[in-house]
Amino acid sequence: MIPAYLQRPALLCAPMDGLTHSALRRLIADFGGCDALATEMIPARQARHERVADSPRTKRRASDGAVVYQLLVNRADEVRPAVEHLRRVAPSAIDLNLGCSAPAVRRQGGGVALYNDLGGLRLVLEELRRCWDGPLTVKCRLGTESPDWRDVFVQRLRLFEECGADALVVHPRFISEKLKRRARWEEMPWVVSQTRLPVVGNGDIDSVERLDELRRTLPRVRGFMLGRVAAVQPWIFAQAGGRPVPSDYAEVWERFLGYVQEDFAPEKVLGRVKLFTEYFARNFQFGHELYRGVHSAGSVDEARDRALAFFASKPEACRVPSLAGL
Repeated sequence: MIPAYLQRPALLCAPMDGLTHSALRRLIADFGGCDALATEMIPARQARHERVADSPRTKRRASDGAVVYQLLVNRADEVRPAVEHLRRVAPSAIDLNLGCSAPAVRRQGGGVALYNDLGGLRLVLEELRRCWDGPLTVKCRLGTESPDWRDVFVQRLRLFEECGADALVVHPRFISEKLKRRARWEEMPWVVSQTRLPVVGNGDIDSVERLDELRRTLPRVRGFMLGRVAAVQPWIFAQAGGRPVPSDYAEVWERFLGYVQEDFAPEKVLGRVKLFTEYFARNFQFGHELYRGVHSAGSVDEARDRALAFFASKPEACRVPSLAGL
Protein backbone atom coordinates (compact mmCIF):
# COMPACT_ATOMS: atom_id res chain seq x y z
CA MET A 1 0.00 0.00 0.00
CA ILE A 2 1.84 3.08 -1.21
CA PRO A 3 1.12 5.91 1.26
CA ALA A 4 -1.47 8.32 -0.07
CA TYR A 5 0.95 11.21 0.34
CA LEU A 6 3.35 9.50 -2.12
CA GLN A 7 0.83 8.94 -4.90
CA ARG A 8 2.41 11.97 -6.57
CA PRO A 9 5.81 13.68 -6.14
CA ALA A 10 5.78 14.79 -2.53
CA LEU A 11 7.39 17.16 -0.06
CA LEU A 12 7.85 15.73 3.42
CA CYS A 13 9.13 17.02 6.75
CA ALA A 14 11.86 14.86 8.30
CA PRO A 15 11.66 13.52 11.86
CA MET A 16 13.96 15.62 14.09
CA ASP A 17 14.63 14.96 17.74
CA GLY A 18 13.41 17.79 19.95
CA LEU A 19 11.94 19.68 17.01
CA THR A 20 9.14 17.89 15.16
CA HIS A 21 6.83 17.84 18.15
CA SER A 22 3.19 18.87 17.92
CA ALA A 23 3.89 22.61 18.13
CA LEU A 24 6.29 22.75 15.18
CA ARG A 25 4.14 20.37 13.16
CA ARG A 26 1.19 22.68 13.78
CA LEU A 27 3.20 25.73 12.68
CA ILE A 28 4.36 24.06 9.47
CA ALA A 29 0.81 22.94 8.73
CA ASP A 30 -0.41 26.53 9.17
CA PHE A 31 1.65 27.58 6.16
CA GLY A 32 0.72 24.53 4.06
CA GLY A 33 2.56 22.80 1.25
CA CYS A 34 3.88 19.84 3.25
CA ASP A 35 2.44 16.51 2.10
CA ALA A 36 3.36 14.65 5.30
CA LEU A 37 4.76 15.66 8.67
CA ALA A 38 6.85 13.37 10.84
CA THR A 39 6.96 12.91 14.57
CA GLU A 40 10.13 12.90 16.58
CA MET A 41 11.71 9.46 16.85
CA ILE A 42 9.58 7.42 19.27
CA PRO A 43 11.35 4.58 21.12
CA ALA A 44 9.07 1.56 20.86
CA ARG A 45 9.66 0.56 24.47
CA GLN A 46 8.38 3.98 25.59
CA ALA A 47 5.45 4.26 23.18
CA ARG A 48 3.18 2.09 25.30
CA HIS A 49 3.54 4.60 28.15
CA GLU A 50 2.72 7.69 26.06
CA ARG A 51 -0.59 9.44 26.53
CA VAL A 52 -0.74 9.48 22.76
CA ALA A 53 -3.65 11.89 22.41
CA ASP A 54 -1.99 14.47 24.68
CA SER A 55 1.78 14.01 24.45
CA PRO A 56 3.51 16.63 22.27
CA ARG A 57 5.47 13.78 20.71
CA THR A 58 2.39 11.93 19.49
CA LYS A 59 -0.70 14.18 19.62
CA ARG A 60 -2.26 14.91 16.27
CA ARG A 61 -4.57 17.67 15.10
CA ALA A 62 -6.89 17.39 12.12
CA SER A 63 -5.17 20.43 10.64
CA ASP A 64 -1.84 18.58 10.58
CA GLY A 65 -2.88 16.46 7.61
CA ALA A 66 -0.80 13.32 7.10
CA VAL A 67 1.47 12.47 10.03
CA VAL A 68 4.09 9.71 9.90
CA TYR A 69 5.03 8.16 13.25
CA GLN A 70 8.67 7.12 13.36
CA LEU A 71 9.51 4.19 15.60
CA LEU A 72 12.91 3.30 17.01
CA VAL A 73 12.87 -0.45 17.60
CA ASN A 74 15.56 -2.56 19.26
CA ARG A 75 13.84 -5.97 19.26
CA ALA A 76 10.85 -7.58 17.60
CA ASP A 77 9.01 -8.14 20.89
CA GLU A 78 8.75 -4.35 21.35
CA VAL A 79 6.78 -3.87 18.14
CA ARG A 80 3.23 -5.00 18.84
CA PRO A 81 2.62 -3.08 22.11
CA ALA A 82 3.98 0.11 20.49
CA VAL A 83 1.88 -0.25 17.34
CA GLU A 84 -1.30 -1.05 19.26
CA HIS A 85 -0.79 2.04 21.39
CA LEU A 86 -0.08 4.33 18.41
CA ARG A 87 -3.11 2.99 16.57
CA ARG A 88 -5.22 5.27 18.78
CA VAL A 89 -3.98 8.35 16.89
CA ALA A 90 -4.42 6.76 13.43
CA PRO A 91 -0.94 7.22 11.95
CA SER A 92 -0.87 7.99 8.23
CA ALA A 93 2.15 5.66 8.16
CA ILE A 94 4.63 4.06 10.53
CA ASP A 95 8.29 4.54 9.71
CA LEU A 96 11.08 2.31 11.01
CA ASN A 97 14.24 4.22 11.96
CA LEU A 98 17.34 2.46 10.65
CA GLY A 99 19.49 5.57 10.36
CA CYS A 100 20.12 6.85 13.89
CA SER A 101 23.78 6.41 14.81
CA ALA A 102 23.73 7.85 18.34
CA PRO A 103 25.97 5.67 20.56
CA ALA A 104 23.21 4.96 23.10
CA VAL A 105 20.86 3.86 20.33
CA ARG A 106 23.49 1.62 18.75
CA ARG A 107 24.36 -0.03 22.07
CA GLN A 108 20.73 -1.04 22.53
CA GLY A 109 20.47 -2.48 19.02
CA GLY A 110 18.37 0.19 17.30
CA GLY A 111 18.89 2.51 14.36
CA VAL A 112 21.99 1.65 12.32
CA ALA A 113 22.72 -1.31 14.61
CA LEU A 114 19.43 -2.88 13.56
CA TYR A 115 20.22 -2.08 9.90
CA ASN A 116 23.46 -4.04 10.27
CA ASP A 117 21.76 -6.98 12.02
CA LEU A 118 20.14 -8.76 9.08
CA GLY A 119 18.44 -11.45 11.16
CA GLY A 120 17.13 -9.08 13.78
CA LEU A 121 15.95 -6.66 11.12
CA ARG A 122 13.96 -9.38 9.40
CA LEU A 123 12.21 -10.28 12.65
CA VAL A 124 11.33 -6.63 13.34
CA LEU A 125 10.01 -6.02 9.83
CA GLU A 126 7.97 -9.22 9.82
CA GLU A 127 6.41 -8.34 13.17
CA LEU A 128 5.67 -4.78 12.01
CA ARG A 129 3.92 -6.12 8.95
CA ARG A 130 1.95 -8.65 10.98
CA CYS A 131 0.52 -6.12 13.42
CA TRP A 132 0.30 -3.01 11.22
CA ASP A 133 -1.78 -3.14 8.06
CA GLY A 134 -1.33 0.53 7.17
CA PRO A 135 1.51 2.09 5.16
CA LEU A 136 4.93 1.01 6.41
CA THR A 137 8.07 2.90 5.45
CA VAL A 138 11.74 2.51 6.28
CA LYS A 139 14.32 5.29 6.70
CA CYS A 140 18.00 4.44 6.33
CA ARG A 141 21.40 5.62 5.19
CA LEU A 142 23.70 4.02 2.62
CA GLY A 143 25.16 1.73 5.25
CA THR A 144 28.79 1.34 6.26
CA GLU A 145 31.38 2.71 3.84
CA SER A 146 33.22 -0.33 2.49
CA PRO A 147 34.07 -1.88 -0.89
CA ASP A 148 30.91 -4.00 -0.77
CA TRP A 149 28.45 -1.41 0.57
CA ARG A 150 26.32 -1.65 -2.59
CA ASP A 151 25.88 -5.40 -2.17
CA VAL A 152 24.89 -4.95 1.47
CA PHE A 153 22.47 -2.15 0.56
CA VAL A 154 20.78 -4.22 -2.17
CA GLN A 155 20.47 -7.10 0.30
CA ARG A 156 18.57 -4.75 2.61
CA LEU A 157 16.39 -3.54 -0.28
CA ARG A 158 15.36 -7.11 -1.04
CA LEU A 159 14.52 -7.62 2.62
CA PHE A 160 12.41 -4.45 2.73
CA GLU A 161 10.49 -5.64 -0.32
CA GLU A 162 10.04 -9.21 0.95
CA CYS A 163 8.77 -8.03 4.33
CA GLY A 164 6.15 -5.72 2.87
CA ALA A 165 7.58 -2.23 3.25
CA ASP A 166 5.64 0.26 1.13
CA ALA A 167 8.24 2.99 0.63
CA LEU A 168 11.84 3.83 1.42
CA VAL A 169 13.43 7.06 2.67
CA VAL A 170 17.16 7.30 1.99
CA HIS A 171 19.55 9.79 3.53
CA PRO A 172 22.48 9.32 1.12
CA ARG A 173 25.34 9.41 3.58
CA PHE A 174 27.30 6.58 5.10
CA ILE A 175 26.73 5.82 8.75
CA SER A 176 30.06 7.29 9.87
CA GLU A 177 29.57 10.59 8.04
CA LYS A 178 26.73 12.05 10.11
CA LEU A 179 26.52 15.63 8.71
CA LYS A 180 30.25 16.10 8.20
CA ARG A 181 30.18 15.47 4.45
CA ARG A 182 27.69 16.57 1.84
CA ALA A 183 24.85 14.19 1.09
CA ARG A 184 25.68 11.87 -1.82
CA TRP A 185 22.73 12.73 -4.04
CA GLU A 186 24.64 11.35 -7.02
CA GLU A 187 23.91 7.87 -5.64
CA MET A 188 20.14 8.32 -5.73
CA PRO A 189 19.60 7.26 -9.40
CA TRP A 190 21.35 3.99 -8.59
CA VAL A 191 19.27 3.53 -5.42
CA VAL A 192 16.02 4.10 -7.32
CA SER A 193 17.08 1.64 -10.05
CA GLN A 194 17.61 -1.16 -7.51
CA THR A 195 14.11 -1.35 -6.03
CA ARG A 196 10.45 -1.38 -6.96
CA LEU A 197 9.64 0.66 -3.85
CA PRO A 198 9.00 4.40 -4.16
CA VAL A 199 12.08 6.23 -2.88
CA VAL A 200 12.19 9.52 -0.99
CA GLY A 201 15.49 11.42 -0.67
CA ASN A 202 16.62 13.39 2.37
CA GLY A 203 19.71 15.48 3.11
CA ASP A 204 21.21 18.97 2.75
CA ILE A 205 18.19 20.63 1.13
CA ASP A 206 18.67 24.17 2.38
CA SER A 207 16.60 26.25 -0.03
CA VAL A 208 13.83 26.18 -2.61
CA GLU A 209 16.50 26.61 -5.29
CA ARG A 210 18.29 23.44 -4.15
CA LEU A 211 14.99 21.60 -4.00
CA ASP A 212 14.12 22.69 -7.53
CA GLU A 213 17.53 21.52 -8.76
CA LEU A 214 17.04 18.07 -7.21
CA ARG A 215 13.53 17.78 -8.58
CA ARG A 216 14.83 18.60 -12.05
CA THR A 217 17.83 16.26 -12.00
CA LEU A 218 16.23 13.34 -10.10
CA PRO A 219 12.80 12.91 -11.70
CA ARG A 220 12.45 9.26 -10.55
CA VAL A 221 12.75 10.14 -6.87
CA ARG A 222 9.18 10.03 -5.56
CA GLY A 223 9.58 12.68 -2.87
CA PHE A 224 11.98 14.96 -1.07
CA MET A 225 12.25 15.21 2.69
CA LEU A 226 13.35 18.50 4.27
CA GLY A 227 14.92 18.48 7.70
CA ARG A 228 16.77 21.28 9.49
CA VAL A 229 15.64 23.96 7.03
CA ALA A 230 12.02 23.25 8.03
CA ALA A 231 12.84 24.32 11.59
CA VAL A 232 14.59 27.43 10.29
CA GLN A 233 11.84 28.30 7.80
CA PRO A 234 8.57 26.50 8.63
CA TRP A 235 7.06 28.13 5.53
CA ILE A 236 9.54 26.55 3.08
CA PHE A 237 7.05 23.92 1.89
CA ALA A 238 4.56 26.66 1.06
CA GLN A 239 7.31 28.71 -0.55
CA ALA A 240 8.21 25.74 -2.76
CA GLY A 241 4.63 25.83 -4.02
CA GLY A 242 4.93 29.47 -4.99
CA ARG A 243 3.39 31.08 -1.94
CA PRO A 244 4.99 34.25 -0.53
CA VAL A 245 7.45 34.21 2.35
CA PRO A 246 5.97 35.77 5.53
CA SER A 247 7.35 39.19 6.35
CA ASP A 248 6.37 39.29 10.03
CA TYR A 249 9.01 37.09 11.66
CA ALA A 250 7.98 38.27 15.12
CA GLU A 251 4.45 36.97 14.57
CA VAL A 252 5.77 33.55 13.49
CA TRP A 253 8.11 33.28 16.50
CA GLU A 254 5.40 34.39 18.94
CA ARG A 255 2.85 32.05 17.38
CA PHE A 256 5.24 29.16 17.89
CA LEU A 257 5.68 30.19 21.52
CA GLY A 258 1.92 30.12 21.98
CA TYR A 259 1.69 26.64 20.46
CA VAL A 260 4.43 25.35 22.77
CA GLN A 261 2.67 26.85 25.79
CA GLU A 262 -0.53 25.14 24.74
CA ASP A 263 0.99 21.68 24.30
CA PHE A 264 3.84 21.43 26.84
CA ALA A 265 4.03 21.43 30.60
CA PRO A 266 5.17 24.88 31.84
CA GLU A 267 8.59 23.64 32.91
CA LYS A 268 9.28 22.34 29.37
CA VAL A 269 8.32 25.48 27.44
CA LEU A 270 11.50 27.53 27.76
CA GLY A 271 13.76 24.68 26.62
CA ARG A 272 11.70 24.03 23.51
CA VAL A 273 11.60 27.71 22.64
CA LYS A 274 15.35 28.05 23.07
CA LEU A 275 15.99 25.10 20.73
CA PHE A 276 13.63 26.44 18.07
CA THR A 277 15.19 29.89 18.32
CA GLU A 278 18.65 28.43 17.64
CA TYR A 279 17.26 27.40 14.24
CA PHE A 280 14.96 30.35 13.57
CA ALA A 281 17.82 32.79 14.23
CA ARG A 282 19.54 31.54 11.07
CA ASN A 283 17.11 33.66 9.05
CA PHE A 284 19.05 36.83 9.98
CA GLN A 285 22.45 38.32 9.23
CA PHE A 286 23.06 38.89 12.94
CA GLY A 287 20.80 36.13 14.19
CA HIS A 288 23.32 35.15 16.85
CA GLU A 289 22.02 38.15 18.80
CA LEU A 290 18.53 36.66 18.81
CA TYR A 291 19.83 33.25 19.78
CA ARG A 292 22.06 34.57 22.57
CA GLY A 293 19.31 36.73 24.01
CA VAL A 294 16.76 33.93 24.15
CA HIS A 295 19.25 31.25 25.15
CA SER A 296 20.38 33.22 28.21
CA ALA A 297 16.83 34.10 29.29
CA GLY A 298 15.79 32.80 32.68
CA SER A 299 12.06 32.77 32.00
CA VAL A 300 9.58 32.58 29.15
CA ASP A 301 8.60 36.22 29.64
CA GLU A 302 12.23 37.30 29.46
CA ALA A 303 12.76 35.23 26.32
CA ARG A 304 9.70 36.82 24.71
CA ASP A 305 10.80 40.35 25.59
CA ARG A 306 14.28 39.79 24.19
CA ALA A 307 13.01 38.16 21.00
CA LEU A 308 10.48 40.91 20.31
CA ALA A 309 13.12 43.58 20.93
CA PHE A 310 15.33 41.88 18.35
CA PHE A 311 12.54 41.77 15.76
CA ALA A 312 11.63 45.40 16.47
CA SER A 313 15.17 46.38 15.43
CA LYS A 314 14.24 45.33 11.86
CA PRO A 315 17.06 42.80 11.41
CA GLU A 316 18.35 42.06 7.93
CA ALA A 317 17.18 38.68 6.66
CA CYS A 318 19.45 36.19 4.87
CA ARG A 319 18.49 35.17 1.36
CA VAL A 320 19.59 31.58 2.04
CA PRO A 321 20.14 30.70 5.72
CA SER A 322 23.22 28.70 6.69
CA LEU A 323 22.55 25.35 8.32
CA ALA A 324 26.18 24.82 9.30
CA GLY A 325 26.56 23.63 12.87
CA LEU A 326 22.90 22.83 13.42
